Order: sequence, then structure tokens, then C-alpha cells
Amino acid sequence: MSDLLDRKLDLLPKTSALGAMRKSSVYRFPSIILMAPNSSGNSIATSRDILAALEMTTSGLTLPSTSSPESTQKALSELRRLSGLTWDQLAKLFNVSRRSLHFWASGQPLSRFNEEHLHRVLGAIQYIDRGNASLNRSLLLKPGNNGRPLIDLMVVGKYEEFKQIIGSGNAPQRPQLRPLSEDTRAARRPQNPAELVDALQDPIHLEVGQSRPARAVRSRKNRSGQ
Repeated sequence: MSDLLDRKLDLLPKTSALGAMRKSSVYRFPSIILMAPNSSGNSIATSRDILAALEMTTSGLTLPSTSSPESTQKALSELRRLSGLTWDQLAKLFNVSRRSLHFWASGQPLSRFNEEHLHRVLGAIQYIDRGNASLNRSLLLKPGNNGRPLIDLMVVGKYEEFKQIIGSGNAPQRPQLRPLSEDTRAARRPQNPAELVDALQDPIHLEVGQSRPARAVRSRKNRSGQ
């Protein structure tokens, strides 16, 4: 009987220090349940949404990126150049719309989660780079043991597993340009126009070589005698 009374008392409105018989506000935060992702496409998208939700504050705002817009633009451009993927394929890699990618490319900020994901994906593709965007794209879209493209491993954050399966690309490095020596720069420097002022007043001498002797050519008349 006492247990039943205690339960009824818990259901009654509670008072607060602001006034008698005033209901106190109770804030409840939604719980997040983490589940091991399987090979289905829905679970991949769900896992991405859960990870993105973990970086949200209690007010529902996503933490902004700490890098400069120029750094994001450079990383996104390099990712598209190395991967050979289209904007639609890159959007699926980040689980965002194509419009969001264009916003990032134009300098608009992205969340910290997407910022870290961008640089990790770029690092993984630089690791497997074969020196050709078409070859890299074929490796990214190559089906794995589960029949899904290997690029899906990076969608769920399995960057190291992705690199181990494909292996290092050992792409040829671009030659590093060295600065020219002072002597070479002086030799290639154009002549000062002031030094050519007097030279313009001198007569131009043309070297005459051997010429072919002129010879007479008999003109052919037609039968009419003209």
C-alpha cells in the first residue's frame, strides 16, 4: 500500500522556489544508442548520422570548423583531382547533398566532423594514389568481399582498413623546382632598353649571299599567234 501511495505522490505536480504549486520544468535529453553497422546502405547512413550527432551541443548547434576556408577549398579540390569522382559521388562519400559540397568549395564553413572526415579521406587517397585519377577511381569503386564498393569503408570511418586492402600506390612524385642561380638569371634577363637607343640609329647591314643568276625564259605562244 505504501508503494502505491509513493507512486501517486510522484505523479503530483512539484513545487519550486518561484512560487507555490508551480510545476517545475524537467529537461530530458534524447538518448543515443550505438549499434554495430552491417553491410547495408541504410546502416552506413545511420552510423554517419549518429557520429555527426555526437558533436552537436546541447542547444542543437553543430560545432563549426576550425580551419580556414582556403584550407577547405584546397583539400576538396585536391580530393576531387586525385579521386576522379564526380560531385554526386563525393556527396555520397560525405552523406551530404551536392549543393553542400558546392558551398564548401565556395568557402562556406563546414562542421568539425566533416572537416576531419575530409582530411582523413584525402590522406587515404593520397596513400593509395596510382598517379592517375582514372586508376584511383576504379580502385575506389572496386567491390570488396561483401560486394560493396571499397569506398564505403571510408564512409563509416574505416580509413586504415581501406588502405590495407588497396595498399600503397607509390605514385611518382612531382619534381621539385629549384631556384635559378644568380648567373643563370642574369643571362636570361632581357637587355636594358636604354642600352639599345644608340643601336637603333645605326644603319642596318644585310648580308648578301649568293643569288641565282637570272635567265631568260621564252614565252610560249598559242597556235593563234597571240
